[in-house]
Amino acid sequence: SRLARLGVDIVPTGGLAWDGDRIGATMRVETTVSAYGVEAHLERFLMPGLAVGRLVFCPEERLLSSAGIYEALQKNEFQLPSGYSIDGDGRFRIRPRNHVYDLREPISFEDLLTIGFRADGRALLNRLQVRREVDAIRLPAGDGVITSCSMFLHRHYVVLDPGDGTLGTHLQAVVLDPVSTRGTNVYLEFANRTDHPIINPAVGARVFAADPLVSKTRRWYGTGVAFPGHDGEGPAPLEVEHAALAKVFDALESQDAGSRYSHRMVAVVDEPLSLLSGGKPLLHWRKPDAAAGARVNTDVSARRPDGVELAGVGERGTQALRELPEGARATLLLGTFPNLVEHVEICNAAVEGRIGRLIFRRASFEHGSFLSARDHARLADYAGLGVDVFWCNDQRQHVVRHVLRGLRGYFVMPSEVERFRTSLVAAVYGSARQLPPDQVDRMLALLQRLHTFFGGSLAIMTGGGPGAMQQATDVALDMGMLVGASFIETVDQTTNQTARFYQTFQGRSRQARQRWFEIASFHLFFMGGVGTLEEVGLTLTDMKLGVIDLSPLVFFGRHGDDPYWDDLRRQFEVMVSEGRAPEWLLTHSLMTDDPDEVIDFYRKTLSLA
Repeated sequence: SRLARLGVDIVPTGGLAWDGDRIGATMRVETTVSAYGVEAHLERFLMPGLAVGRLVFCPEERLLSSAGIYEALQKNEFQLPSGYSIDGDGRFRIRPRNHVYDLREPISFEDLLTIGFRADGRALLNRLQVRREVDAIRLPAGDGVITSCSMFLHRHYVVLDPGDGTLGTHLQAVVLDPVSTRGTNVYLEFANRTDHPIINPAVGARVFAADPLVSKTRRWYGTGVAFPGHDGEGPAPLEVEHAALAKVFDALESQDAGSRYSHRMVAVVDEPLSLLSGGKPLLHWRKPDAAAGARVNTDVSARRPDGVELAGVGERGTQALRELPEGARATLLLGTFPNLVEHVEICNAAVEGRIGRLIFRRASFEHGSFLSARDHARLADYAGLGVDVFWCNDQRQHVVRHVLRGLRGYFVMPSEVERFRTSLVAAVYGSARQLPPDQVDRMLALLQRLHTFFGGSLAIMTGGGPGAMQQATDVALDMGMLVGASFIETVDQTTNQTARFYQTFQGRSRQARQRWFEIASFHLFFMGGVGTLEEVGLTLTDMKLGVIDLSPLVFFGRHGDDPYWDDLRRQFEVMVSEGRAPEWLLTHSLMTDDPDEVIDFYRKTLSLA
């Protein structure tokens, strides 16, 4: 889709050729949007390793009929753009909204390389590509245009039909999947291959029900493992799993007297639970004997933000990873999340397949359960190297797995991984102070309506604190919704214990933490204080800079006779009137405490049926 958003069309010119475990195809590559200037770089840009598409099989038996589409719409199983029409053959027609996308500045070859080859290349494309409102979309003869619509697919695929060209030809990026097609900017790319201009292009589409996917839960232990105190029927309860793993850590750590930063427990095992039945670790690093002259000052890597004096690093347990055979895929147990020097050695071991799983007990030696910005970068490295990371979280009495959603990773309860990956997430912000009872009732009504509107696929994520955030968590859990949290280390808040997925951040990582709210499609601001105002500013800035998609913003709550956020609305009006803020600050913001008004606002702003 990144290539199509640049106006690059890749058209098959023949059938598929099977060659053992590979499929070959011949394709023609062409540019369609002359104003983008991509053609000048295209020949150099097309090189081995460039992802140009995917092969998707949509069986006819999963195709929805016209009656099936209408019935699914009535049940809110998906949300289609407004103004749709359905023909007798089960096709519906999508008409984009009246806007097109221009480039903020000419695109360079280096920009193309970043967009096409980097995991976060889409972020650069979002910054370069700007939306321009138009009265009608004009598609010149022999040229192309990039536009978009809003659509939310939860358990269905939509396959676009490039068409016969009378209303424009859609480029070959034709498959909209149920995970990524959830937002206000579902891009549509049209080319005009006729000799006459086309006004307001449209594209036909068909809907396929997705096959239900039951993925195997990846856990921190192997198959056929018996837990003490569990009869073996079904997965062991979370507290039983945690108690068993905590005993493993206790047994290993009891052999290492001392509590200095340098006394960092490191062990390698095939199966962690085997240690409870008399098994021995493959490797176990014990604190060196300082009297014998061994250097134990590994804490220099924590003290020196400007770099590590490698000559003074001393002994460290992760050195033992070099003794493992390549391809061992062993499990690494760490008392504390890795520091810089340990991280380097762990990455080297992962590249050579010496380890395949990492389990840590403490997030930080100095900050309790809160991870630093560097720690989050290290977690991303482990995910990129195929290492599963688990946290034996003593505070919450469970073992959770680090799971990526896009570029952002959260610790997720094993039973909730699939829901975490596929739910539509709404970010909920609010004060550490509780809402009045009448506002809690209105919050309940709003979340109920949103849950129904999006077909039961909605999850919420809060800052994880008390007050309004805890009230929203409790309301959502009572409704059976998935609830997550992005915790920040602070002196004035306790963290709630009921989030089913979460991430933690040290106090100095406040702005970095906001990046983890990128998984949210919507942002709801309930009555809050200074911290909530900071989150309002960060969210608006991210939208203005194209870091996150522009989406409806709801400021919910009432103080006396006026909406709680009414003064902020007036400030928005002044900022827009003086050209200090974009116009969408008014068109995409709603201050209210009426749940029904929110649903109407979503339909109108998103142009949904």
